[in-house]
Amino acid sequence: WQRRFAGNPGIVGQTVQISDLPFEVIGVLAEDLELPEHFDAWRPLSMTPAQLTPQARSARGLRVIGRLGRGVTLAGLRSELAVVSARLRASYPDIYPADFGFEMDAVPLLDQMVGHVKLTLWMLFGAVMLVLLMACANVGNLMLARATARQRELAVRAALGAGRARLVQQMVVESLVLAFLGGALGFLIAMWGVDLLLAAGPRDLPRASHIRVDGTVLSFAIAASMASGILFGLMPALASTDSSLGGALRGGSASSAPQPRRLRRALVAADVALALVLLSGTALLLRSFSNVVHVDPGFDPKGAVAMTLGVPGDDQKHRTVFNATLHRLRDLPGTEAAGGVDYAPLSGIANDANFEIEGRPIPQGAQPPDEEIRVVTPGWFEAMRIPLVRGRVFSTTDRPQALPVVTINEALARRYWPGADPLGQRLRLFGDPRWWTVAGVVGNIREFGLDADIQPTLYVPFDQLPTDSLTLFVRSKTGVRDLVRGAQEVISSIDPSLAAWQVRPVGEMLTASLAQRTFALEILQGFAAVALLLAGLGLYGVLAYTVAQRTREIGVRMALGARPIQALVLVARESLAVVGVGVLLGIAGALASARMITGLLFGIGPADPLALLGAALVLGAVSLVATLLPARRAARVDPVVALRAE
Repeated sequence: WQRRFAGNPGIVGQTVQISDLPFEVIGVLAEDLELPEHFDAWRPLSMTPAQLTPQARSARGLRVIGRLGRGVTLAGLRSELAVVSARLRASYPDIYPADFGFEMDAVPLLDQMVGHVKLTLWMLFGAVMLVLLMACANVGNLMLARATARQRELAVRAALGAGRARLVQQMVVESLVLAFLGGALGFLIAMWGVDLLLAAGPRDLPRASHIRVDGTVLSFAIAASMASGILFGLMPALASTDSSLGGALRGGSASSAPQPRRLRRALVAADVALALVLLSGTALLLRSFSNVVHVDPGFDPKGAVAMTLGVPGDDQKHRTVFNATLHRLRDLPGTEAAGGVDYAPLSGIANDANFEIEGRPIPQGAQPPDEEIRVVTPGWFEAMRIPLVRGRVFSTTDRPQALPVVTINEALARRYWPGADPLGQRLRLFGDPRWWTVAGVVGNIREFGLDADIQPTLYVPFDQLPTDSLTLFVRSKTGVRDLVRGAQEVISSIDPSLAAWQVRPVGEMLTASLAQRTFALEILQGFAAVALLLAGLGLYGVLAYTVAQRTREIGVRMALGARPIQALVLVARESLAVVGVGVLLGIAGALASARMITGLLFGIGPADPLALLGAALVLGAVSLVATLLPARRAARVDPVVALRAE
């Protein structure tokens, strides 16, 4: 409405032409309406006489969407559908054999829309929580250092009658103020960042229009800020208001008290462990993504362009228009091959068919073979460069009156004719009385994604089983722009009312099939980088604070003959102890969490040693850099200056 009609308020009641047919506009749907498939226009469903015959009951091309009535549960609906399924099997045993597996079911629409990305969303939520915990641990360490520096002040307050609870309350309130300030800043950044994130995300991201910073997000931000402020403010407060306050008042120092020191180390070790969990998960997905992009799709995307074309009318018009279009496309300068298929690879749309193999009668009650089926024109295998294994592919001689033939892929040949030659074998599609002869075997292709299993597939000639919509593939030596322009001119010259859509290079189809995986990986890489930075800063902060607190001790050691390298080793030893504990905990956490994302992995297992080793090495390098700076400062301590300052 906005894109094609500029938001014309008088659009309702007007007539528009779609595929040379007039349609009256009766309404405009809300912009944020989202369903499993995206469409720009809707029309009433009408059934042809062939679709209303009893034989058409085996077709499963419609999606039914309903809303539960008041008091009706999903379990109750499923029970009723089970009863209806049983009645259909009893009434039409030829169409629904007892062991055919026919069953109607109902699932929540939300699951249909986001079910395939649910695991990814939970993974990203887990990454967010890990980064939040790391940030809180760093803030907790800063609060602990600040509390240690205030030991004399706290000791004076305690001496004047302030109880420990009052001191803890004061420090927790200060922590809450910091948490709320940080939460408010984060909320403002989120309001700007969500739009940026959506702009960079894939176009088919489920429910993208519902992703916004609203009251729910604000409530979560407030709750997270409160929880973080209380939890990571309470621990430093309790650790710094123990009995060591008395020593601070008598002129000593509580900076080296064991409890705060242990807590500081524990928080840094937790930082390292959480960072390793996030880094190892990212490494697993990186290796998995590398495996996916190196999968052979079974066809050559380079130099090919795809476009979808729909033709209204009967079968004869479908044959006339599509064959004329392909003939003209093949005559374009630089064109090597052109052909069409009803459901394009990687489109996410498919069709299957039941069939019977000649000489293999289906026993009563047994389930007939059911495999993927595609309608293709001559030239499609050549345009996609799908290799011919044996026999032949379709040609212009496979006309409607000619012998019905099919081409099958290697997967189907191995499943139904293992160790035998399928050429010349015949099969019959359910609902079609004709016997189809196997004329050729072609290579396998990845129909449903590079990370999906290869499916046994039947290919039938377009002229012998025509359809009203094809995705045309053209392979050319010319540039994509020239090819697209020429193809549009060809289509317009044949029928000005027709227009192709989804015109794009086949390489973009491959990229689009990986878009959601790529998007999630990019976000996770960002979280991993932040986690790495937080771990490095946390370790650096604790070591720098330790060196500052132990400057006099280091000065005494050097005055007594210690060399600078020994001061450096002193700091490195503490770093190694903290990082070592964190790495051990992180390995355990990484192995446990990796099992939760097994469904997102491809070609590797959750306990992949290379991913874990790579994550540990990266974390080790950052830890080394974070250690060197405080260690160098310790090695350069001047004992005279250190003792005089004390």
